[in-house]
Amino acid sequence: MSASSAPLFKTRLAVYFLAFAGAIVSIGAVFNAQHETGISKANTQAGVSKLTPGVTVYIGTSDVWNAGVAEGIANLLLGATSGLAILALLFSSRFPAFLRTGMMPLLLVLWTLSTVFVLVTSTITTVFVATRQAKVEAFLPNGTRMPDTLVQTFSKQLGMSPEYSTFGYLKFMTIAPWFAFVFALLSTILTVVAWRKSAATSAESDVAERKAAAAEKGEGDAGSAEAINDEKH
Repeated sequence: MSASSAPLFKTRLAVYFLAFAGAIVSIGAVFNAQHETGISKANTQAGVSKLTPGVTVYIGTSDVWNAGVAEGIANLLLGATSGLAILALLFSSRFPAFLRTGMMPLLLVLWTLSTVFVLVTSTITTVFVATRQAKVEAFLPNGTRMPDTLVQTFSKQLGMSPEYSTFGYLKFMTIAPWFAFVFALLSTILTVVAWRKSAATSAESDVAERKAAAAEKGEGDAGSAEAINDEKH
């Protein structure tokens, strides 16, 4: 069977590619957010140093950082799954028979895992960015922690907000994976439908082959009986 004759070939190829593209964009969004966060911290420290030389600022973003890393890993799994699915769809006819038989169930497991993983991590990241803020602390040169009210004053003078939702790169990190999730979910559904159609087609082929074999056997038995009768006469 050629690749183009596979069930839902064009639809699956398009959706698989969109899932792959969504995963790549999401991974890029995570890397960009981590990079921009580092730059923002450095700029904040530089601004505070100009206002009050010697003061050290600590900006804690471990919650959204860890959520972003998990989101990146989830989309990495999605990208690997979609890439494998595209290759399997295009070149399955060149695979050994045993590999073709086991590829669809394997892909279904991978699609399900990656879809759930992306959903969970995207939900956590979205909630964190929408409801949480960075933990900002400032310390004098002697190690004494400055009052929060003074830290807030510095933040206002620098025009910065500790709330995650005010940073565009963090919001983009929460938006991109949802598109990846939608296409991952569609890919999972299409894989199930294609697997069922493939199984039904295979079952019909087996039935047709058995009927043909039975018909050939019947013709052979009939021919043998005629030959025996001819010999008797």
